[in-house]
This record gives sequence, structure tokens and C-alpha cells, in this order.
Amino acid sequence: MKNYGMTLLLGMMMTACAPQGYEAMNNIASNVTNDIACKDSKLEMKLWDGLKEHLIEQKEMPSAEALKQALRDQVQKLADENPQLSREDQERLNADLEKLVVSLLEEAPKGERAETPEQLLLLLSAIDVGDRSTVFRSYMQDKVRGDFTRLNKTIETFDLNCPKDDSGNDNASSGTPSTPDEDGQNQGGNVVEESPAEVNRDYAYHKAQAVDAGESLAVFGARWAFATTYQTCQSVSLPDMNAQTPDLQGIKITGKHSDGVGSKREIASLSQVQSTHPYVKGVSSYGEGCFNVKSNPLIYDYGGKPYGTTAADSAIDMFKNNGDGTKVLGIDCSGYVYTSMATAGLRVKAGRALKASDSWAWGSSSYVEPQDNGLTCLSKISVTPSTSMKAGDIVAVYGHVLIIDKAGTDPFGIRNAKTESDCSKLKSSGFDFTVAQSSPSKGGVGINFFDARVYLPTSAKMKTGLEKYAYYACLAKVNNKTYTPNLGTLSVIRHKGTSECMAPRVKMARESCIQSCSSLRR
Repeated sequence: MKNYGMTLLLGMMMTACAPQGYEAMNNIASNVTNDIACKDSKLEMKLWDGLKEHLIEQKEMPSAEALKQALRDQVQKLADENPQLSREDQERLNADLEKLVVSLLEEAPKGERAETPEQLLLLLSAIDVGDRSTVFRSYMQDKVRGDFTRLNKTIETFDLNCPKDDSGNDNASSGTPSTPDEDGQNQGGNVVEESPAEVNRDYAYHKAQAVDAGESLAVFGARWAFATTYQTCQSVSLPDMNAQTPDLQGIKITGKHSDGVGSKREIASLSQVQSTHPYVKGVSSYGEGCFNVKSNPLIYDYGGKPYGTTAADSAIDMFKNNGDGTKVLGIDCSGYVYTSMATAGLRVKAGRALKASDSWAWGSSSYVEPQDNGLTCLSKISVTPSTSMKAGDIVAVYGHVLIIDKAGTDPFGIRNAKTESDCSKLKSSGFDFTVAQSSPSKGGVGINFFDARVYLPTSAKMKTGLEKYAYYACLAKVNNKTYTPNLGTLSVIRHKGTSECMAPRVKMARESCIQSCSSLRR
């Protein structure tokens, strides 16, 4: 390495007078410039993951000035090691990198008023995956994509030496050795604390049961996530919540979420929650090594997310507080839907590896128009003379998203309709399906199975939108036609199930606690 001693001295001097937060940003900058030298396709991923990991673990806003300085210093180091990199080349590279930092850490948070680490994490995750659910996010999507394109074009003009690691491999291609998962596919060794071999066999057994019974993997994933969250097989076997289900007691609303929409909830009386929570009250004990949900119940937490890092082997952890909700354990609706898909090995974006941290990426609004928001593995359903909504479909409005757990043979209640006039009279009271969701229903239960006929009157947007779907399903039957409803306010979408939309699944923390389940079928 040319002038190593001088480079080291300069590095020490720059660190001493660097802006606050420099050291953390320098780690990100080092990874990025290594990939610049190697022209590695993982450059973008490492920048995204570096920033998101900082937000998740450090829970502090990354400094734009510190990252700019760190990148300039690393570019200088790159130039010291590559004399062929001219001063003009350095200036172009620095300019491209600085534009990217300005977009991500200055313009984006300012435009969406992301003032906390959690808010910025949500925003960066959304931009990363392709979310265009708002005018501003669509603008930022194009701007950031343009920044990366410009940077990559600049990098292509360079001929640099790719640094080697201690084993002689290119730094850009080194990584965690992969190990086979339960389906025989490869992924990074997942950090699972308890009996991974037994958990894999148990998972494979239940998955095979679901497939043999003709159930969709989305339904299976939702039930696996449900049972794991409540740490008991009993939770899945309980009846759907309905009109006779008592409200949860012991919860108090302490104010509004920072977005001014959802409410903040806390546990005011643990004993009341324990005695009235439908998925907790009947549990007398939990298995060895299991999380004691009764002592620390999960409830509905608007803005709450399952914990997970950007590492490929990170598990989804329901038992560690995360997100921008309150300090209670619990997650929001989109956190549950993503967990259900990811733990079943169902990508929501083709070609994108499933990661625990992506539960931050897609909010409920993203699912309403999946084709516009990076959810390329999901598409709106069509209703035909003989088929409509199915178990495993996702239903989304602006503000909520859920999964259909069970669907009867006539889910929209259209069997007796003979005319278009009959179709216009359909009501949700005639529906026959069950929803799986995380919602503030029944006083803030959180993750639940709910009879749609009873749930929908509590959610006006869901009720109105699904009654319109029922109308189109009925028209399809009466007129012997096929329709693909595009309501603009609600969508029913389905996973494509194609090979590019399948991936090694994301495991969940403490899965071993549901090994004893004889079945997850309902």
C-alpha cells in the first residue's frame, strides 16, 4: 500500500477533528468505497443497510456532515491506493456521493418531517424498496434512483484495485458462509437461540400439512406468526373473535401518535389485561425457554414493529420493543402482514432477499396499489363467474392491511343474487370469511382472528371497499364476465407464487415454543 504510514497519520488527524458521529459513519463509508473499488453490485445495499442498521441499533439520527466527511476521507484513501485516480476523478466521485447523502439525510427527512430515528428508518426503508405511496415519496424515489445511476456511471469509468481481505478474497465478495435451511435452500446461518434442528423439522411438518390441505402459504405464515407471537398452540385453535367476545380491559389511551392518526396505548392494569385478553387469559403456563406472554402481554401498538436487524440471518423478534409506537410489546397491521409473508418464505418484491428489518419498509398504504410501490410479487385479484376472494389474499386500505385467514365457498354472499339490482344490495352482514390482523379491535387486542361480519362494521373504509368488491364479484356471476376492480381506496391482492417471488424464509425468535402444536389448521 502506497504511503501507508502517511495515510494512517492523516486518518488519525482527520478523525481527531471530524464532526460528531464520524466514527459510525466512517464504517459505512469504508464499506461503500470498498465496493466502489471492486465495482460490486452490493454498493447500494451496503449504504442502505449501513444507515438502517445505525438507526435500529444506535437509535440516533445519522449526521449528514459526518457521512460526507467520512466519504471524502475514504475517497482520499482510495486515491492513495490507486494513483491512477486523478484529482478530477476524485472530485466527480465526491460530488456524486455528496448528492446522494444530501438526498437521503437532508432532503428526504426535511420533506417528510422525519425528526426521529424511527421516522427516518421508516422513510429510508420505504425509499429503498420502491414505495411511491405519496407524491413526495415518488419524487424522492426518482431523485435517489437518479443519484445512484449517476454514481454507478462514474464508477464504471474507473479502473481501481479491489482490496483483499486477510484470506485473499475480494472484500466486496466476502460474507457469512451460507448454511442450508429447512427447505434445502441456502441462506446465512440464522441466529436462533433454541434447538434450530427441531424447529426446522417442526416448521417443515406444519408447512407440509398446510400444503397437503390445499392452504396457501400466506395463511400458513399468518398462523405460524400468530402462534409464535402468543407462544402457545392454543391461540390458533380458539374461535374467531365475534360480537360475544368481551372487550380487553386494563388498557389506557395516552395520546396520539406523532403522525396525528393512531392512538398511543399502554397497559394500565396488568391483572385486567391478563384476565380479559382472549389469547392470554386461558394460558396457565408456558414451556421452558418460552417467553412469558402473560407477564408481558402483547397488545395493539400503532407504529410498533417486530425487532430485526438488516443482517441476512436476523430473526424476527416479537418480544423486543421496536418501532415508533409506545413501550408496550406489540406491532401494527403492516408489521404483522410482512411477518406472515416473510416467515413463510414469500417475497413481496421479486428478487429482493427477505430480511427481518424490511417490516419497516411497507406500510398499509403501499399495499393499496402494489404495482406502484415495489410490491411486485403481489397483484390485484380478478373476480370471475366462479371465483373471487380466497384465503391468503391481502386486503388493504389507506390506514390498515390484513390477511384473509378463512374464506367460505361464497365469501361475498352472492349465491342467491340473480340480477344486477340484487348485486347492488349486498351487505357485509352476508359475508363468510375470517380476517387475520393486528388491530385496535375489542379495546386494543392486537394480533387477532376476527369474523368479518362483525369486524367490518367497526372499519368504515374496509366495509365500504369490500362491499364494492362483493358488487363486482356478483356482477361477474350475473353477467358471466371477469372484472379486476380498481377502486383506488381498497385493494384485494394475491401473492403470485412464482419462483422469483419465493425465498428462504425469515425465522422468528422462540419458534421452538410451538413445537408441540399438533396442527396449525383452523
